[in-house]
Formats: sequence, structure tokens, C-alpha cells
Amino acid sequence: MERLLEHLLIALTAALAGSGLASHLRQPAILGFLAVGLFLSPFTPGVTAPIASIDALAEIGVIFLLFAVGVQLSLPELVRAGRIAILGGSLQVVLTLGLGVGAGLVMGWSPVEALVFGAVLSNSSSTVLSRVLLERGELESRHGKLAIAWSSVQDMSTIVLVAMFSALSPAAAGGEAWRELAKGAVFLLGVTPAALWLLPRLFERVALSRSRELFTLAVATVALGMAWTASLLGVSLALGAFVAGVVVGESPKAHRILGEAIPLRDIFSGVFFVSIGMSIDPAFVVAHWQLIAATAALTVLGKGLITTGVALLLRCPRRVAVLLGAGLAQSAEFSFLLAQVARELDLIGQELFGTLLGGAALSILVAPAVPALALALLERLRSRPAAVETDEPADDRVRGHTIVCGHGRVGATVTRLLERLEVPVVVVDEEPDIVRSLVQRGTPVVEGDATQPPVLERAGLARARVLVACVPERMVVRRLVEHALARNPELVVLVRTHRESEMRHLYELGASAAVMGELTLAIELGRGTAQALGLDPDLVRAALEELRRGPTDQRGQERRPPA
Repeated sequence: MERLLEHLLIALTAALAGSGLASHLRQPAILGFLAVGLFLSPFTPGVTAPIASIDALAEIGVIFLLFAVGVQLSLPELVRAGRIAILGGSLQVVLTLGLGVGAGLVMGWSPVEALVFGAVLSNSSSTVLSRVLLERGELESRHGKLAIAWSSVQDMSTIVLVAMFSALSPAAAGGEAWRELAKGAVFLLGVTPAALWLLPRLFERVALSRSRELFTLAVATVALGMAWTASLLGVSLALGAFVAGVVVGESPKAHRILGEAIPLRDIFSGVFFVSIGMSIDPAFVVAHWQLIAATAALTVLGKGLITTGVALLLRCPRRVAVLLGAGLAQSAEFSFLLAQVARELDLIGQELFGTLLGGAALSILVAPAVPALALALLERLRSRPAAVETDEPADDRVRGHTIVCGHGRVGATVTRLLERLEVPVVVVDEEPDIVRSLVQRGTPVVEGDATQPPVLERAGLARARVLVACVPERMVVRRLVEHALARNPELVVLVRTHRESEMRHLYELGASAAVMGELTLAIELGRGTAQALGLDPDLVRAALEELRRGPTDQRGQERRPPA
């Protein structure tokens, strides 16, 4: 018992140290886990953690990692994400698999090793992606939402790839293959339907007890129990845990189940990645740095270009496609999981395993810089703006109008309001489907990238009175403000932003008003709270006005929207 407690304490302390290190360096937590695991590995001098015990604890991390993915999986939400995410994500995984297989065969690996190589390349991290999008203020952008949905499709492909690995393993070869297939069929066709009938009812009954401890224990027991049952029937622990998550995800209590599973996932998945770090040999990394760099390059450049190409094939606007490819051009938590599963099934050797781990970690390390580099490259390669001429915006008689850049949720609301008030408006958007729908409505629209001067000129920038920038990407907004005011200094420019520091910068560029959505939301919630409490309206009004004032421009004068 003391040894078990000691090993668990070592594993959790290592995970805690890794998370703290990553947070201090503003890096994804997974890199911190790997770094601490490397420090504790037998390949480095100093302290060595008990590998066997931590590997056993790491399996619990795999179970909860896949269980949480299964609970979060929502087929209706994926369908709502549209054909671009579903078809695009599926096609990208297949093409990246092909790229990896081709590269692996060129390097002299066996077909199975090459397949594992391609599988590891094919996945992208939604965690890393979300962090990059959040730091760039693009989480709510069109390409940001699309990238998150696309990443969910990749997560689903992980389960298919794990099942494929199991079928290709030496244990499933020869006369054992039919027996393994029969066991898998028993799990999928027997155990799973029974669990689908039983587990939602079980959680309904447990919820009636109003005991959080009981509910948490039920979640842990179901996840571990389904994984153990799957392993008894020759199915991987990961697949069993995922199936359990999908089954309970159909329960009305799915949100509560996920809430209890996430802390367990975070604790033990940290241990899992520490164990992965303990498997990395620094001497191997130094000796094979060219191979590792090539793997990272294939992940970043190869998968990035494939994703961009698939997005363009599905008629995504050029800038959206480029940013989508850049955002997904890294490896994922499941890349490490796939590599670990392949090694445990004896599909790959230690050399390829080390290459995959090093390449995946390097791709995650450079991920934050890729979107900016991709946009800079796009600007250099751009030869002409992608604008589609329409009738109304080209009319020189259109004067004193408002240009609305971006027709997402915010832009569409602004446009509807202006049309209802009978204000002349011209919309600029680069999404063909949106442009088509606006043309059908009779709304003047220019299709193209609003950061390109000819596109805004086509929208009548020189004759416009107001420009409203409803795009969430901060660099796009900056370019819009600079060009618009250089061409029309009398123009009133209204922009949206997500940060106070960015708001100050936009005022310095000359924006007439910068609206921070979170601030506006907070003010309205505060107003409602004050009214519910019956506070003095004059005091409330003064307090809200003080909050609304926001930052000042370089002259020290407050900038406000025109009356």
C-alpha cells in the first residue's frame, strides 16, 4: 500500500510540476508534462521514477481521456457544423494518412509502420488550437469555429485508427484473427447495446440520490468497467472507454457526467503524458534531429497545405482556408496516444516511436507562430483580390452609406438594423454562400477580402460615411482601420474587439469607437442586476457610464461613438 501511494504521489507531483512549468512559460500543458517526464526518465541522469507503476496509472489517463471525448461527441452538433467540417475533416485525415504512408515508405519503413506514421500526422490538438485562437482573439471567428469542428472530426477518426491498429497487431494475425474479431463483435453487438439500455437508466437513478459522491463514483466505475470489459474481449482499453462515453453521452445527465469526468481526465491524462515523456531518449533526439525535424515539417507544412487545399476545394474563402490550415498544422494529444497504442501492439519499434514523439512535440511548440507566418506569406503571394463585382456597390450614386465588413452574427445584426432604419448599406464578405443569400435579399454586397484596398474601393469607400468592422481577427481589423482612414480621413470607423489593450491600439490608429463585446455584455448584466435589486437609477447610471468610458486616445481625450 505504501508503495502504491508513493508511486501515485510521484506521478501526480510530476504532472503538477509539468503543468506549472508550462503555465509559467505560457506553453501548452502537454509540453510541460513531456518535459517533466523526460527529467524523470531512465535516459537522463538524476531522479528516475518507477516506470512500470506510472505506465499502469497512465492507462487510467487513456481511459478517462477517451471517455470524455465520447461523452462530448454530439452527432447533431457535427451535422450542424456542416459539410465543410465533416467532409473536409474526413478527407484531410485520409489524405494526411496517404502523405504519411508515402513518406514512410520512402524512408524505408514497413507498410504498417508507414501507416502508423500517417495516423499520428493526421490528428490536430483542439486544446492547442483553442489556446492559439484565444490568444489571437479569433475563437469566435469563422475559421476558428470551423477549425474546432474540424478537429472534432479528427478526434472521431482516432477511434477508427485505434481499431485498425488492433486488427493489424501481431496478436490478431494468423489463426487468432477470427477469434479476436469474434470477441470484438461480442463487445460491439452485445455489450454495447446492453450498456446503451442500462447506463442512462443507472445514472438517472443515481442522480435521484442527490449525492455528488455517489454520482462521481458511478462515472469512474462505468468508465473503468467498460474499458476493462473491452480488454477482456480483446478490444483496446481506449475503444472501450470511448464507447462508454458515447453511450452515456446520450443520457439526459450527459452534462453532469462530463463535469465529473473532466477533473479525473485532467489528473490522469497528465500522468499519461508524463509517462510518454519518460519514454523519450534525449540521445536519440540529438542523434536523429533531422528525422524529427522532417516529421514536424510534414506535420506543419504537409498537413497545413492539405487542410488548406481541402478547404479551398470545398469553396472556403482563401483567407479562411489559409487560417484553417495554419490552425490545424500541429499534432495532438491523440497523436501521442496513437503512437503509444502502436508501440504497445508491437506495430512500431522504439526508433519510430521516438521520432513520432519528438516530431509531435516540436510541431506543438511552433504552433502559435504558424498562423501569423501563414498570413504574411499569403500577403506576399497575393496577386489580385478575390472580389466579385455586383451591381449596386459599383454605382457612383451610392453616397453617404455604411460599409459593414463581415456578415457573421454581429455583422448580420448590424445590417438588419440599418436596413430597418432605411440606412444605405453595403456589405463586404468573402463567404460565397453569404454573398449569394444577400444578393437574393437585394442587399448590396461585394465578395472579397476586406483587407484588400480594391475590395473596399468597390464598396464605395471614398463616398461612405461610416465603416463598421464586424470581423473578430485583430490584425484584419487593424489593416481595415489603417486603409479606410488613409483613403477617407472623414470616415467614421467603428470596430469590435475582445481586449482592452487592443481597444487602445485601435483608438491610436484612429478608430472612432471600439466596442468590446465582453464589456458591453457585463454592463447589461450589471444593469439588470441593479434593477433587480432596486438600486438608485442615478447611481447605477453613473457607475455604468464610468465603466463604459473605456480607454483614452493619445491626446488623453475619450473616444466615443458618434451620436
